[in-house]
Amino acid sequence: MDQETPLSEAYPGAVETCAACGWTLHGVLGRGGVGVVFEATVQGEPAAVKLAWPWTEESQAREAPESGDRTGPARQRLRVPLLEHDERSLRFTSPTTLAQCNRLVTGEAQRLGETRDEAVVRFRAPLPMPTAASRAGFAMERVPGAALELTPGPSLHRLASVLQRLHEHGWPHGDLKPGNILVEGEKVTLLDPVPVGIDCMTPDWAHLNFLVSTPLVDSADPRDRRMVYRHRDLVAFGLMLSQAFAGARPWSHAEVSSMFDRHTPMDTKRAELLAARERLGALLPKAPASLRDFLSLALDPGLWPDEGPTFAAYLQSRPFETRCDALFGMNLPKLVRDAL
Repeated sequence: MDQETPLSEAYPGAVETCAACGWTLHGVLGRGGVGVVFEATVQGEPAAVKLAWPWTEESQAREAPESGDRTGPARQRLRVPLLEHDERSLRFTSPTTLAQCNRLVTGEAQRLGETRDEAVVRFRAPLPMPTAASRAGFAMERVPGAALELTPGPSLHRLASVLQRLHEHGWPHGDLKPGNILVEGEKVTLLDPVPVGIDCMTPDWAHLNFLVSTPLVDSADPRDRRMVYRHRDLVAFGLMLSQAFAGARPWSHAEVSSMFDRHTPMDTKRAELLAARERLGALLPKAPASLRDFLSLALDPGLWPDEGPTFAAYLQSRPFETRCDALFGMNLPKLVRDAL
């Protein structure tokens, strides 16, 4: 937003509606995948207010794959599956409608209200009344700090401890990435959890193996619907550790987006999976010994269906649940501490 543009003009209706609820907006703290976070005062105390706000069509066009844009904030936007006009093809796109954004913002508020863990931003209150544009919104505590830096240090160890504690209490995040992790001194705070049951992700920090992300595999164990998000957390953390300790990741936004997009030819996906396997193999020796088993399991790109009997045995062994349980059974805080 242009610093010279008044808040009421840049986000029409937001200031007036929040004022009618007794909330005062002062400025913009950030722009996420589905909404805008404002610096605010709620009930006389500093707070942050998030309102659902779709990105404009112009910004969506700038991040289209055919534009060649593989850098910048477009890579960090949340993606949801979109059925194409042929009603058969599926691709992951940024949320572009207010209904989508409302659903995600409302779900995020519910997720934040499920826990009072000190490492999760505290939910304050829902928006008491809808805005003129019927936008969903909520207030939360204002958290100081900067996004997690992917360098070896105590913050990574604290994050490992936070993840293990939250997972043990049945609360996975689902969209873990440095921008959703604020660090202030010795405190680590998680922001923007994904609503459980809504199939969305940030490809820049997601698993490359599209087989692990199909509804068939996701629903393989109905006893633990949150297992998918717990797995995503550990994969994303594995990518962060790979970047921090080995200086690179075996894949990023472009590769994952290509694997999820059903418009991508199968030959291209097969080649990318093999290339990812090779890149991971080259990175593992650069990581500390204590982390290699975790990185190897978390970031294994999986098998391709053409691998015949091996692939059939892979599916029959319920690899998703097996991998989740194996990762969850590792003492991640100790592994990271030993690596520092």
